[in-house]
Amino acid sequence: MAEPGMKPKGGSHLPDVRPEFLALGYLEEGPLHGYDLYRRFEAELGGIWHISQSQMYAVLKRLEAQGLVEASVEEAGPSPARRVLRTTDQGSARFKAWLEAPSDCNTRIMRLEFIARLYFARRQAPGKLPAIIEGQSSALARQQANHEAILASLPADETWTRLGLEFRLRQLSAIAAWLEESVQARL
Repeated sequence: MAEPGMKPKGGSHLPDVRPEFLALGYLEEGPLHGYDLYRRFEAELGGIWHISQSQMYAVLKRLEAQGLVEASVEEAGPSPARRVLRTTDQGSARFKAWLEAPSDCNTRIMRLEFIARLYFARRQAPGKLPAIIEGQSSALARQQANHEAILASLPADETWTRLGLEFRLRQLSAIAAWLEESVQARL
């Protein structure tokens, strides 16, 4: 479910990735210029997320308009003044809530947002990593149980719905194995 002010584009029923939390995460670590934030992002998470510099600036502008980020001008002698960004109290609270909430169990969200959540948790709150992983595992188990119950209640002749649910259950099983075998082993 999208955060207020951070709704999926086009009114889609599918959850969308929210790069806003990447920007908030870096700014939680300290004030940054937009360009420096983008360089850190590219160096550290650019291998999984693909966001252009102009897209990141648009994200920062949106966060500022929503009151989640504020800017001040920093004079740099003969160089042009630069805007320094920092999170507001509201932005910090929004980021912390996102950090601790389970991600949607869709493969794209897990590959992008969940890995980003682990990245920031490891840097900013390493003691919370086990709870974050456990919360994600629990959300995944609930979704698997829900899909299994729906599948069990379907008439045998519901071929296409059965195929779709079986496919989704295989995806969820693969995510569960990845959480157990890869994530927990590395963190």
